[in-house]
Amino acid sequence: MNRSRNLLQEDWVTGIGWLGRIGIVLLVTWSCVLLDSGPVDYGMVPGVSPGKFIIRGSFGPYSTLANQGYESRNVISPIIPHSYDAIVSPRFIGVQFVGDNTQSLATDHLRLKVSGRWGAVTTGSLRYMSDGFVGVRLVKALPPGPYTVRFTAPGFQTPVSVWTIRVTPWSASEWEKLRPYEATIGQTSYLNALNILRSRLGEPAVIWSRSLALAAAAHARYVHKNGYQSPSFHVEDPSKPAFSGFSPWDRDMAFGWQSPLDGEVGIEWTQSAAPVTVIQNLTDTVFHRLSILSPNVVAAGAGQAAGPKGAVVMDLGFGYRPTLPLAVAYPAPGQSGVSTGWIDIENPDPVAGGFSHQFGYPITVDFPTVARLSDVHALLITGNSPVSAVIDAPGVHGMAWNQLGIVPSHILRPDTRYDVSVQARARFNNQKEGMVHLRWHFTTGGSDQSVAVDVTGHNELTVSVVKAGNGAPVQNEAVQIFADSPKTMPVALALGVTNSAGLMTCHLPRPSSGEIVEAVTGSGNSTQFWW
Repeated sequence: MNRSRNLLQEDWVTGIGWLGRIGIVLLVTWSCVLLDSGPVDYGMVPGVSPGKFIIRGSFGPYSTLANQGYESRNVISPIIPHSYDAIVSPRFIGVQFVGDNTQSLATDHLRLKVSGRWGAVTTGSLRYMSDGFVGVRLVKALPPGPYTVRFTAPGFQTPVSVWTIRVTPWSASEWEKLRPYEATIGQTSYLNALNILRSRLGEPAVIWSRSLALAAAAHARYVHKNGYQSPSFHVEDPSKPAFSGFSPWDRDMAFGWQSPLDGEVGIEWTQSAAPVTVIQNLTDTVFHRLSILSPNVVAAGAGQAAGPKGAVVMDLGFGYRPTLPLAVAYPAPGQSGVSTGWIDIENPDPVAGGFSHQFGYPITVDFPTVARLSDVHALLITGNSPVSAVIDAPGVHGMAWNQLGIVPSHILRPDTRYDVSVQARARFNNQKEGMVHLRWHFTTGGSDQSVAVDVTGHNELTVSVVKAGNGAPVQNEAVQIFADSPKTMPVALALGVTNSAGLMTCHLPRPSSGEIVEAVTGSGNSTQFWW
């Protein structure tokens, strides 16, 4: 299908490059779909976690301290919010630290004071969250009006920071206008699909945030009212109707998220896709994947709009977890049934001049406790032969300094084992330097199909099969569901065929104790999950 609109060119960052890139754009050429990516509310409810991971996509140990992720002296400045307008009174006010452990911060004599027109605002005591957020909880919501926050951090580059919050609540009628854009039905499915994928990598589940969901819904409404180029997918114009904030972080904080360390991904569509397919298309990329699979994503929320200017928007909230591994790789160590090919329609373009061409399925590596990588040597091998590949090096063409991508120059061989080797010099967040060397393997399936799964109900599984890269649904494809056991042969549980949207749904009794389940297509491409 021909492209129906120009590729967007924004490049948003969260304010800290190595926690997850945002602001990238992916054009999906079927059904006039366009994917965009850009930049812990503690009013959160638990997301759905599959309970176990199948493949260790992360290189342990799962300890930020053991992986040299905590600085020994105050080098990395905290992320300070800018002054902003709040539609919803925040519940927490504070700053986000990166590279500091909670115990050290508690000895730094940090102080935070909130004041309004009538003097100091009553808050709880300063709290040190495990994800690096330091702040106070408000005893009650802030009434409309201006407030000043003063944060004192002796020993840091900026010992005193001041910002303002102007609370300007919406009217009841304005909230009523937002309701059609809240993805209330799909919210669980978006998180399920994302957390099933993250669980395969040993990563913590992402939790639903009402603040991020409201911000995403408000932006979906703005896009629906004004179009995709008003002035761009992620940026809003204050003179336009339905304006709720200039940038993703303006909007997220306006609805109660506590830090500008956040991100936004989205899809422009004229025909909606299932939540599992949305997450799948974001994963079948280089830059988008690094964002949604960052081990530092702690929360998410989604909103969506239907029609000619429809869109789905997902806002992501980041922290700095105490359980960070040395690295997160995808495809993961030991993963099987991987797509052989991938159509490059991503911006920033992982392959210079390669837009719309097909390559081998991309490989990504994220080093979450590393500040900077240098002298990188990456190699893809099959048998004893090196495979030609484009290396997206750290710090080049939009890649963060602690991440890299490997895009095979040609479609990979079907049903073949590939070994990946990455060696580099790393400067960790604790300022120490050393060599890192990773080696792992994955195995391809029989074609360029991508397979993903969502547990959409207590007894319902939905499998999505698309062409990797452009997201074109694979129709009339046989899909078989197996229960895997390391001690016995796989047991067939269900057999079905994908519909016109590339989806196959089946109903199965949920195992009482959980088990490893695999969805395999007729071509031999597959995905595993814990159910």
